[in-house]
Amino acid sequence: MLALQRESHVALGVPSLSVSARITEVLDYLKEQQLVDYISTFENEVISKAALKWCDVLILSKHSSRGALDLLIEAQKNDVNVIYDIDDWIFSFPSYSAGAKQLEKVDTIKEIVNLADQVTVSNQLLLSEVSKIREDIVLVPNGIFIEKYTRQNTYEKDNEINPPRIVFTNADLLKVANSKDIFLGILQEFFHHHPEYVLDFYGDPFPEMFTMSFLHFTKRIPYEEYMVSLINGKYQFSITPLGGVEDYDSLFFNSCKNPFKYLNYAVASVPGIYSYSPIYKNCIESNETGILAENTKLGWLDALESMSSDSDLRNKIRINAFKNVNENHHIKYSAHKLYDLF
Repeated sequence: MLALQRESHVALGVPSLSVSARITEVLDYLKEQQLVDYISTFENEVISKAALKWCDVLILSKHSSRGALDLLIEAQKNDVNVIYDIDDWIFSFPSYSAGAKQLEKVDTIKEIVNLADQVTVSNQLLLSEVSKIREDIVLVPNGIFIEKYTRQNTYEKDNEINPPRIVFTNADLLKVANSKDIFLGILQEFFHHHPEYVLDFYGDPFPEMFTMSFLHFTKRIPYEEYMVSLINGKYQFSITPLGGVEDYDSLFFNSCKNPFKYLNYAVASVPGIYSYSPIYKNCIESNETGILAENTKLGWLDALESMSSDSDLRNKIRINAFKNVNENHHIKYSAHKLYDLF
């Protein structure tokens, strides 16, 4: 297999996290099972064309460049099958996103979709919508390679550091629009009343972060390194804002996203607060595997106070979320589905 890396659609010069979460993690699992061998290169590397003479399958993930399209065509000339994976609605972007530059590449994306031997998507909504462009779409569910990062006993009660730290991860700009000022104001209020807490932020910088003295910034790092940091951080809990029904203009785009933050945090034994948004409502039971917060001042403030004050609640969520992800979102399910395509 040849997995093609690419630059992030929303951050210049930064490798895509989707390629790792959706493609190379699955291939790592299949390689460990001795079912495949693979290499990974960036789409602009000369080695890519040379590797086409070696591989049986070329896998792309939301690629949108003419170079990727040319490589697809070259692959098919060499009898190499091409799989194109989609885990976001890449045919348009909301106002909060830095991915607007992708709009000029929609025609190229649709050409790749139509030319690929197989197109895979990550959830039911994408399956329904991408099927309007091409009918024979295959759903490959999201999963996480749990054993690669941790063992089951990591959700024990001593999994928190003191002084307490909260983790917040976000690629692109903040994914809330109408409730953004509310969310930022709540953070200021919470950390004012709880000065012992620190907020560790991983991801792409956003303008408002420079007003937050309590925020410690770490730029986006490779997926494996990020997972290790989450586990070693021994965080008390995490926060994940995402626009819901109050952000009508971006609701469809947000609903096409995937709950990878829930999978990541659950495996790292970090109980989380998540916006009451479709992708999290569909996989989280509030106060059991996470806390679902309405994007209102009362919703987020109650969630923050509940999570920070109740260690029993945190430990219950920590245990239940890990078990839920291990039973229902293990990477073996997505790996076997993708291997069937191979």
